[in-house]
Amino acid sequence: MVFYIVYEKMSNSKYIREMQVTRGLGILLVTLGHSEPIEKVFPAVFSFIYSFHMPLFFFLSGFFATKLFHINSLKDYINKISRSTFRFIVPYLVISISYGIIKYYIPHMVKRPFLWEDFFYVIIVNPLRNPALFLWFLYLLIIMRIITPIIPRINRWLLFGVLIIFQFYPIDYSLFAIGWFLNYVIYYFLGMQAAFFKDDFFLIMRKKVFMFLMLCVFLISYIFLINLKYPILRFITASSGSLFVVSLSFCYYKYLPKNILEKLGYYSLQIYLLQFFFIFPLEYLLRKISVPGELIILGTFCVGLVCPLFISMYIFPKSKILSLFYGGINKFENNYLKAAR
Repeated sequence: MVFYIVYEKMSNSKYIREMQVTRGLGILLVTLGHSEPIEKVFPAVFSFIYSFHMPLFFFLSGFFATKLFHINSLKDYINKISRSTFRFIVPYLVISISYGIIKYYIPHMVKRPFLWEDFFYVIIVNPLRNPALFLWFLYLLIIMRIITPIIPRINRWLLFGVLIIFQFYPIDYSLFAIGWFLNYVIYYFLGMQAAFFKDDFFLIMRKKVFMFLMLCVFLISYIFLINLKYPILRFITASSGSLFVVSLSFCYYKYLPKNILEKLGYYSLQIYLLQFFFIFPLEYLLRKISVPGELIILGTFCVGLVCPLFISMYIFPKSKILSLFYGGINKFENNYLKAAR
C-alpha cells in the first residue's frame, strides 16, 4: 500500500468493475468458508480462507465509504451517518431476532442455544455471543462507518502507527467487540487510503509484478503463520492476500467470469446476510441421512450462494420491507437495484 504525506483530491466516484469483481471473488470465498462442515472435512482449506477473507471485505468497505469522507457540519454528519448506517442497523436487529426465535424453539438443531434474557445484552454489548454470530461483521462495520468522517482529520501516519501496534499486541476483550474492532479497523483504514489515492492505487493494482509479489508474500507469510503464531504474521498474511485478490481482479479482469462475479459483487451483502438461513437447515437434513461431508459442503455452498442471490434479485424488488429487514436495501438507495439488474 502506497501512502503520501499530503492528501490529494479524490477523483469523482465512479462505478469500478474490477472492484465489483473483487467483491464477487470475496463473497465466493466467504460462502465457501461458511459451508458446512468444511472446518472438519477440509481444515487446511478452512484455515487458508479465514486467513484473509474478512480483512478483504473490511478493506473493500473502507474503499467504498467515500461518501462519508467529507463532512462539513454536524447536521451533515448526522444526515449522512444516519442514512449510511440505517441499512445495516435494521437487518442487524431483525436477523438477530430471527435467529433468536429459531434457536429458542429448535435448540436441538443448533450449536449454540439461546436465552432471551440475554438478548439485548448480546446484540448491543457482547455481539460475539449474538445468536446470529456472523453479524459481528455488521456490528463492527456500523461502528467503523460512524467514525469514518473523523479518520481523514487525523494524521494518517500517526493513526497507522497506532493501529499497527494492535497487530503486534492484539487485545482480547469481547465487550463491544473491542478486541476484534482493533484487529480489523486497520484494513478498513487501508481501504480508505486506497480510495483517497484511487488513481495511483489502480495503477499499482494493474501491475502483474505487484500481483505476483503479493502472492509470494501471502504464501510465505501463511506458511510461517502455520508454525509461528506471531500476531503480526496474521496482518501480513491478511493484507497481502487481500491485495493479491484485488490485483488479480485488475490484471485478469477480461479472463474472469466477470458478469457472474459482478452480479455476486452487487449482492454480496445480501448473500452474506441470508446464506445461513439455508446452509444450516440443509446441513442438518443431509447429516440426518448420512450424506458424506464432502457432498454436504458442496450442497451448502450452492444453497448459500444461489438462494440468497435468487431472493435478492426476484423477491426483494417486490417487497420494500423484506429488502430492508433482511437485505439492508433502503429507500435511500433507489439506484442500487436498478444498477444491479
